[in-house]
Amino acid sequence: MKIALLQLNARLGDPEGNGRRVEAAYAQAVSAGAELVLAPELAIPGYLLEDRLWEPGMRRRIEVESHRLAALSGAVPLVFGTARPAPSGRLWNELWWCEGGALRHCAHKRVLPSYDVFDEHRYFEPDAAPQPLVAFHDHRIGLSICEDLWADPQLGNAPVGYGVDPIADLAAAGATLILNASASPSALGSYLPPGRSAPWAIPSKDAQRRRLLPGLTQKHGIPIAYASRVGAESWLLFDGGSGLALPDGRWQGCAPFHEGPLSVDPGAPGEAWHAVGDGPWLRKALVTGLRDNLAKQGLEALVVGLSGGIDSAVAAALAVEALGPGRVLGAALPTRFSSAESSALAEQQARHLGVAFLSLDAEAPFAGFSTALEKALPGRTFGLTDENLQSRCRGSLLLALTSEPDIQRRLGTERIAVLNTGNKSEAATGYFTLYGDGIGAFAPLGDCLKARVYALARDLGEAVPRGVVDRPPTAELRPGQTDEASLLPYVQLDAILGAALEAQRPEEGLADDLALLLEGEALAQARAALPRILGLLRRTEFKRRQLPFAFKVSPKAFGAGRRIPLTAL
Repeated sequence: MKIALLQLNARLGDPEGNGRRVEAAYAQAVSAGAELVLAPELAIPGYLLEDRLWEPGMRRRIEVESHRLAALSGAVPLVFGTARPAPSGRLWNELWWCEGGALRHCAHKRVLPSYDVFDEHRYFEPDAAPQPLVAFHDHRIGLSICEDLWADPQLGNAPVGYGVDPIADLAAAGATLILNASASPSALGSYLPPGRSAPWAIPSKDAQRRRLLPGLTQKHGIPIAYASRVGAESWLLFDGGSGLALPDGRWQGCAPFHEGPLSVDPGAPGEAWHAVGDGPWLRKALVTGLRDNLAKQGLEALVVGLSGGIDSAVAAALAVEALGPGRVLGAALPTRFSSAESSALAEQQARHLGVAFLSLDAEAPFAGFSTALEKALPGRTFGLTDENLQSRCRGSLLLALTSEPDIQRRLGTERIAVLNTGNKSEAATGYFTLYGDGIGAFAPLGDCLKARVYALARDLGEAVPRGVVDRPPTAELRPGQTDEASLLPYVQLDAILGAALEAQRPEEGLADDLALLLEGEALAQARAALPRILGLLRRTEFKRRQLPFAFKVSPKAFGAGRRIPLTAL
């Protein structure tokens, strides 16, 4: 039986547009010979519409569009995810089996995740009852939705047990094929230094799927067809990962971020599972996040502050990959401490990328602020205030460019935003200036530790000048300043943050954990710095709350999945 799995990029709050996407992909799949078509979880409202799901008008639109799709179904069943009101006032997260112009079967999601970025109990009602099977062709088909797949007590990854196992229930009822409609956010594993391993490291979502799906099919002896969405919604990235897992441990699947129908067949042979490389995945994920967020928020161009450093260079290269060079402006913002090398590298990269370039004198507004302070505070000396003022002058100039008519003409649009270029290592320690380098619409590198920024630079090749990669990172806010002297060498800092933040290792055992990641002087230096780094992580939460959102590419990102009170130390 030929099954078409629809990897679609939904748009939140656009049930009519999402319905048209499903309709077009369904017609394409049927024309290609599909005998059954499966679309992702909540394909009609999108995952996850959050509090807009409480709006009566939105609920009506979702139901009207769902019935419209049901009515156009033909002899080939169309199975898609949607939502309808439950008696409790919340919603059922549903999977509709539509055939011959009508809704024939409906299954409810039984397991609702409420960990990390998930908060489904706020909106949905779990169904305690096992779902009935659907007889179709020679199969008895079980319907399941996303987290239902992850509830197996041995193979699942939830931090707490669910007490139910929907896949085991479907298998016990006699299912010969299981369909799972998903909207599963993707991420890399917790960071480890190159060549290192640790038993507590969190694997990537791809690795988790490669363990879960063949494990379930072999355990129950039933093939599982898995259709998951692609694209980005704010900070969440969806790479799809759709495919058919076979009981012999093999797989029929597609590459990450592919959009469109994927044809699979339980009666055809599969192939060995192949791991997705971190580098190619990360680059594609961040470009997808940029492109989707710009389009879905109605933005069309970006201004990027080019400092001659690694973060801004990588962010600019990603922006060009997402938008094309004609919709990106690079701006250098030198002050008295900026080196000629920095300005030259910024201009060199802009020329190579083919983007418009400006150099703005950030020294002039900085000198004005300094004069005002000196008049009010005679005898004051240069210090941290002045360092932050330089950053804020740069931020103000970047924001000013977005509304300048000449810049709008150059970029061909008035819908321009500033791109934040900060990384996770510095966000974790509060090593940035609020209202300065902390500005921007969103932060593509905000969940990337510095080591992953360097890996991206290598993957981007000539788009990032060699001189940028080789020079020591510096904000150039005072003479002789380097970031590693202010913080900690990034090798040690990222090892600490990879264990403490991304793998969520207990603080009392971190010194021992670091012995798996570092050695010699680097290990001693990291252990000595632990109290200071963990203190910075705790004390700078108020600053991170004011940062632009970052695209989630790690197991634990700042934002909705990490809820730390501002008033608790």
